[in-house]
Amino acid sequence: MTSGKSRWRAVATWLVLIGLLILGFGLRCWNWDQVFVGDQIHFVDADCYSRMTRVERVLTAPWQAIRFHDFENAPQGTVPHTTAPMDFAIAALTKVFDLFLSAFHFPLSALSSSLDLAGAFISPLLGFLLIGFLCWWSRHQPWRLALLLVVAVSPILVHGFLLGRPDHQSLILLLVGIALASEISIWSSVTPRPWSLLSSICWALALWTSLFEPLILLVAVLACRWFVLGRAAFRIRDRAALIVFIVILAGGLFFDGWRPLPSAPEIGEFFPRWAQTIGELAPLRFVQLFPWTGWLLPVVPILLILRFRKEKSRPALALAFLLLLTLGLSLWYARWGYFLALVFAFSLPHALAAIPLRPVVAILFVISLWPVASEWDRQLFPDPKRETALAETREDATLLHQAALSLKGPEMPPRPTILAPWWLSPALSYWSGQPCVAGSSHQSLPGTVASARFYLSSDPEVARKILHDRGVRFVVAYEPSRIVENSSQILGIAPPQDSLAQRLSNHPSDAPDWLRLTFTNALYKVYEVKE
Repeated sequence: MTSGKSRWRAVATWLVLIGLLILGFGLRCWNWDQVFVGDQIHFVDADCYSRMTRVERVLTAPWQAIRFHDFENAPQGTVPHTTAPMDFAIAALTKVFDLFLSAFHFPLSALSSSLDLAGAFISPLLGFLLIGFLCWWSRHQPWRLALLLVVAVSPILVHGFLLGRPDHQSLILLLVGIALASEISIWSSVTPRPWSLLSSICWALALWTSLFEPLILLVAVLACRWFVLGRAAFRIRDRAALIVFIVILAGGLFFDGWRPLPSAPEIGEFFPRWAQTIGELAPLRFVQLFPWTGWLLPVVPILLILRFRKEKSRPALALAFLLLLTLGLSLWYARWGYFLALVFAFSLPHALAAIPLRPVVAILFVISLWPVASEWDRQLFPDPKRETALAETREDATLLHQAALSLKGPEMPPRPTILAPWWLSPALSYWSGQPCVAGSSHQSLPGTVASARFYLSSDPEVARKILHDRGVRFVVAYEPSRIVENSSQILGIAPPQDSLAQRLSNHPSDAPDWLRLTFTNALYKVYEVKE
């Protein structure tokens, strides 16, 4: 009888875990109709198109490091902080799709390629890998389903692994998630060497990918390791892990090189105002975090501290420190919310285990997820106003693709420079293959400032000089209110009554005589600069 119950319990557990894997992957593809529009694939953020432009070049020359972007801030270009690991991951998935599609003779339209498919699916697949790893790692953890459920359904973690978002954030989240799991195992394992090696590999790859969030988290985690293990934290038995860590970092530095901080004066002057237009760089209020974690967010640190005081559990206090650290950083910058949700999920088994009434705790945990459920209700079942906005976004992307196609072809001059709003420039560059003056990175701020000054200019000669200095051949006009508002915020000036942005979009006949209209649709107009 006992054996039968154990067998059914094991079957039920496997079914639940498989269900969580399916749920996690499905939620990461909730925006399917925003990414797959007709026979086109559209990416979520402007940065994604810059990433895909890099991957195109990786596929052409796999072992040649991309240390310079000539497709943004043209003609000067930029020295980016973007590194190779995510490029290689997307390129490898592209090759997998190539083999799969050729083996099954699956037809692709002219506008959809294995590269675009890889860019669309890379992040959901990385999220699936993280959930799968945690399903295995948490098999001896109390309250493992709470941990897995938060990782699977937290809206901010879903966004980090979202369909059509080939951003290095998803790779960092995967690596940091595995590294945190390894660290927790090190704290409590009698044989920590395998976990130490895995932790070193993940932290080194994460640091190669980005030196911002992973570096801060690594310092915090090492401080926690010293607090939990004391003198045993850094014994000589971890020498192999240290060697692997150094080798990976040295390899990354050798391949990608050291990227100096950009020194253009525009970056220091205009960055604070430009950053205000970027959602991930905005500060948050505490109540805005509940849709990502649920109502237990303020309770979990208290439970962890109480468990430390009652049981002298140093791992519980270490997790409380990491949770409070990421909470404070999230209130500073919204982009830290990904790591807050991740640390919160890892903290749940230790926090909930401090309460003996397991059925009551389970009920309270489910109730605490009400803000998360409400956020998903808003996302999956939008109100008519938001549904209209989503439909307009899909249409805008299709119209932008048409404009980009008008900028490529055998009759085009070699690599003509395009001036367009900064948030449209990466997509235009990716689809047309031509460089743009502006870009979505802070290294492109000189070009972004130049484009803002052009669109706000009311003096044709001043505007013409901007185009001449940048070697611009084509100008893209777009709905003027957003261009004027965004450009005014970046430049820190009041919106002008009359600007080129308004004239080029609404009154093409009033355009300067040195601009010739070559393409138009319902939203975009393309002008050629006469020589």
